[in-house]
Amino acid sequence: MSKQQDARSSIINGSGINRRTLLASSAVLGGAMLLPGRTFAQASQPSPGGTLRIAMPFNPAALDPITGRNVPDFNALYAIFDALIAFDPATLELKPMLAKDWTFTDPKTLVLNLVDGVKFHDGTPFTAEAVKFNLDRSMNDPRSNVKSDLVSVASVAATGSGQVTIKLKQPNYSLPTILTGRVGCIVSPASIQAAANGNVDRNPVGTGPFKFVEWQDNTLIKVARNPDYWQKGLPYLDGIDFRIINELNTAARTVTAGETDLALNMAAQQIATARRMPDLTAEANPSMIFFTLMMNFAKPPLNDIRVRQAMNYAINREELNKVLMLGLGQPTSTMFPKDFWAVDAGTANFYQHDPEKARKLLAEAGYPNGLEVETWSWPDQTSIQRLELVGNQLSQVGIRLKVTPSPPQVVNQFFYIEGKGSMILNPQGGWLDPSQTYERLFGASGQFNAGKVEDPQFRKLLDATGASADAGERKAAFAALQRFVVEQALHLPLVTSAAMSIRNKKVKDWHYDRLHSPRFHRVWLDQNA
Repeated sequence: MSKQQDARSSIINGSGINRRTLLASSAVLGGAMLLPGRTFAQASQPSPGGTLRIAMPFNPAALDPITGRNVPDFNALYAIFDALIAFDPATLELKPMLAKDWTFTDPKTLVLNLVDGVKFHDGTPFTAEAVKFNLDRSMNDPRSNVKSDLVSVASVAATGSGQVTIKLKQPNYSLPTILTGRVGCIVSPASIQAAANGNVDRNPVGTGPFKFVEWQDNTLIKVARNPDYWQKGLPYLDGIDFRIINELNTAARTVTAGETDLALNMAAQQIATARRMPDLTAEANPSMIFFTLMMNFAKPPLNDIRVRQAMNYAINREELNKVLMLGLGQPTSTMFPKDFWAVDAGTANFYQHDPEKARKLLAEAGYPNGLEVETWSWPDQTSIQRLELVGNQLSQVGIRLKVTPSPPQVVNQFFYIEGKGSMILNPQGGWLDPSQTYERLFGASGQFNAGKVEDPQFRKLLDATGASADAGERKAAFAALQRFVVEQALHLPLVTSAAMSIRNKKVKDWHYDRLHSPRFHRVWLDQNA
């Protein structure tokens, strides 16, 4: 029996499911089935010191993990905050972090044992009570955007100074994976209690390798080395300057000009240009980020499945990948790349380009002459161009987009205040467990479900994905859930993206994982490069 088969057998037959077992299972789910043969080589002899200069688009909505909402927030979040559980950037295998180990003592009880001697940046101790405080806050705070991640949790208790016990409403073996993300990033309770209305959006205090220094809106986020970091000898950098540059070409040029060392969240056009420059490294690695038009399917016209399906048949995804991604992405009718363990090949390309079928569905829905759909878009040039191409394809079957380039507050209104628009083009993804993606996008309390409605069949299928720790059973459950979402056309998926970055030769041990969530613990600068 192979090691992976033995791990699965232990999960099925053992009375307790511990961290070691789950790590082995995670290798099946996140490693062997996801990134076969891919490893990251570590550069030798790191040299401490220096400030890493980063160019990145998008001013964060918040630097409080539970109130932020965008994938690029993680550029800074994992510098300031440690999560309860980490993951390997190459394999996505779960690894200890603030929780040194974890065990399912029964299918509805998860016990975390915590690292000793950790302190928050404000000097207060990291304890089991601090973890309970944070998880309760994620579930109950009115401003929390991550309630859907913990929808299966019934209660959290500190069962010792270094132990946390989580009771579940129903089995959910995806929870350790979920604790690698926003809900697992632990904020100092003292900082929250001292802040007006508990708002620490702009004053983050974590346990991470870097301490927050300042945030100049749309200009700069600065962090400095945490001299008391609990992982001795880390980090190597003295600090990081995150320069916020919303125009992607400008951000890329700062690396070319030597003004920054690393540019994040780049697009295909910048990668193509940078690859012609021998002094730069431009990477486009496989990614869990995808582009989709999120729909408010709770109100007309998108509450009609025929309209939603018509839109999906109207899209030529192969053309979008060639033009928008320069071939670096993948056309998809779902949300995941074709080599991801939870994707079902049978429905991954369900919607082929079929304008005639789209027109027929529109006529059946009562729109023989087409219709207009009020649509939002991010205001940057790349996003506008992306939506123009999609809109042109939809117009060929009579679907006209009434587009409003929106500042972040309008995006907030679309997702959180029902009635503001019908559709928005948005990059999505960046969650380690696929159940998080489905919950966030389509669950009734999901952050990106504008209408806040949910089909009972969706809930039944989603709950089934966490009912077993067995890889094969989870894969089958996700295949059924994927088919439901695709056939119901709950959104308009276009292409999966790539994790794209540009850097100079000085930046060492830098890894951009599939989730676009970089960690800077071991990054260092080679001044001789």
